[in-house]
This record gives sequence, structure tokens and C-alpha cells, in this order.
Amino acid sequence: MFMEERQKDIVKRLNETGRVLVSELQERYGISADCARRDLRTLEGKGLLQRTHGGAIVPDMQGRFPEETYCPADCEEERPDYRAVAAEAVKYIRDGEVVYLTSSQAGYEMAKLLPDSLSVTVLTNSISVAEALRKKPAVRLFFLGGGMNHRGNCHDCYTVNMVKSIHMDRAFFSHTAFDLSFGASLHECSGVELARAVMENSAVNIGVYPSCKIGRHSVHAVCRPEEYDLLITDSGVSEDFAGEAGKLGLPVRIVGLSE
Repeated sequence: MFMEERQKDIVKRLNETGRVLVSELQERYGISADCARRDLRTLEGKGLLQRTHGGAIVPDMQGRFPEETYCPADCEEERPDYRAVAAEAVKYIRDGEVVYLTSSQAGYEMAKLLPDSLSVTVLTNSISVAEALRKKPAVRLFFLGGGMNHRGNCHDCYTVNMVKSIHMDRAFFSHTAFDLSFGASLHECSGVELARAVMENSAVNIGVYPSCKIGRHSVHAVCRPEEYDLLITDSGVSEDFAGEAGKLGLPVRIVGLSE
């Protein structure tokens, strides 16, 4: 079978099953692992698939647009990818610090996982994150208020002005999508100004993105990849993601889903 025929068959099989593994390609076509990865890299370059650790999935370049009334507390599904990156992110919070927690699912998971004994000041514009922290006695909680949307988040001019008067030691973000070319992005422009204001007033900015958000882009750009001091993701990212990010000056911490 010629290379072009093999790659065409890979795409056909991917569209039928939703995913392929490097090991499966080796067995199916009698090729080496390096050859299988080259095929996947070529097909990804054409936008026909998205590589993951050990294989590839059907591409979905647009970040998911949440329902109008969705909030993280509504999610009943267990998300080991979100929990893994959140658990790793919490390790970077030190006693006595002032931190900002993102209003996304990752921020909500971080709030739940924050040790009860950790004495920190937490800023958030999410009612869900605030509620998860409200009963932690060692946490000094500041809710960044303003006009609240139906998802329980505030990010209007009142929220932005409040942020501009506060210095933070660390800020944790997890926007709709993250791509090494486009950076972090959101569906709605209303959250962009707040995110940038937080980044300007934070000494350290950390991206907390499960692999399902990596390699995607949304509508409104928030920041370039290198504007993060660290990006935390899980082992579902493509095998060369950390290397490509490193070329941009972005350190990456990849955690296993069992950690």
C-alpha cells in the first residue's frame, strides 16, 4: 500500500471510529511506530485529525460554547482530566498568598481541592467557585462583583475596576480554548478585559487546561502562549506539545490522569 493510500485509509477509519492508536496503525499496516506518527503528523497538518498521546482523534477546532445558564456546579459527570490538572495547579498555591481562581470548571475543581488548612486570600468572579470556598475557614474570600450573567460570573467594568486595585501573587486561568498559534481564547469578548486586567496585576500567571481544550481556538484572543509563566495540562496532549511550547518560551507541566 502506498503512503497516500494508507493515509487516506487512516482518515476513513478515524471518521468511522472517532479515534486511532499508533499501536493499531502499526499492526494494521505493518509499519513502525515512527512511520505511524509521521502519518498522523502529516494528516494533522492538513487539518484532518488532532493528535493525542499515543494516537489521534477527530478534530474539533472550536472550543465548546456553554449553555446560557451553565455553571460548573451543574456538571454531574466525573471529569478526571479537569480534576488532574486542578489537583496539580493547587500544588502551586503557597500559604499566605493572594490568588485568583478562574471561573471555569478547572477553577471550580481547584476550589474544591484547596486544602482546608491552607491560609490564602482568594479572588474570584464566579459564584460557583465562591460557594465552594465559602466554608473553608482558612480562606479569606473576595468576590469580584458587578453585573452577573446567567452563568453566575461577573466581568463587566465594575469587576475590572475592582481587580485593578488588587495585587495578586498567582492567577490561574482556563479559558474556552488554547492553541500554540492563537493562544488562549474565549467565545465572548466580555471576559477578555477582565482576564487581561488580572494578568497585569498578578506576579505569576498559570494556565490550567485539560487536553480537551488544547489545540483549539475560539473567537476572541486573550493572551499569547508565552504570556503564561506555566501551562498545566494532562497526558492527552500530543507527544510533541511540550517541545513545541518550549520553543515559544512556555514551560509545560503534563500530569497523568491517574495522578
